[in-house]
Amino acid sequence: MTVQLAELTREQIAEMAPEAVVVLPTASIEQHGPHLPVITDTVLCGTVAERAAQIAANDVPVLVAPVLWTGNSHHHFPWAGVLSLPSPNYITTVIDVCEGLVKSGFHKIILLNGHGGNTDSNRVVALDMANRLGHPVRIAAAAYWDVARAALVEETGFDGKLVPGHAGHFETAMMMAIRPDLVNRDGLARTESVPADQGLFSDFAGAVVQTHGAWQQSVGYTDTPAAATAEEGQRLLQVIERRVAEFFVAFYRS
Repeated sequence: MTVQLAELTREQIAEMAPEAVVVLPTASIEQHGPHLPVITDTVLCGTVAERAAQIAANDVPVLVAPVLWTGNSHHHFPWAGVLSLPSPNYITTVIDVCEGLVKSGFHKIILLNGHGGNTDSNRVVALDMANRLGHPVRIAAAAYWDVARAALVEETGFDGKLVPGHAGHFETAMMMAIRPDLVNRDGLARTESVPADQGLFSDFAGAVVQTHGAWQQSVGYTDTPAAATAEEGQRLLQVIERRVAEFFVAFYRS
């Protein structure tokens, strides 16, 4: 049976919902350098969610909702192809979608994030759904790379500082593995090795620092995208899918 909620009938969903965990992948449409498509986050998060759910479904009932493809990406303006919601609108949208899931009978929800700009907003949604709004839910918010980071470093030797980056080595390798047809090889050949940070991800003792215009002053990607290979992407995906599946099962049983 499919793990995709959208492929089921209303009766099938109503039957499964009370006992199933439902995963809502959250992503974005935004620039990913000269070599990756603007749909990158949506492709990666949707793929991880589906493959992990297929693994987890051997042990627990799990469904995956359609990917929420629009996220909070204002920091990528004025590059072309950025379709973004302001944070308040994004939070309201995710809450509305989650309320639809609750009305369908779901009580266990996972917000599986695939775009860094959604991270804090997803946490607000989780807090509000369970507390301020008082819905009878158990809800988790996590980025797929955070769930898998330790295992990626231990099992593949991948540099944890490059996870996830932005349109860098990590994401480029996985796109090569999943949708090689969407990787612009000419654009990739034009990329250069740049610092993994570029002042974009400043973090002082847990403080999050945001600087106006930082992304616009960068090249729009991080680290070394040209070093990526499809084979490496497959190895990364295998670890991520397994760890995220384990997270789904653990959340269901907790």
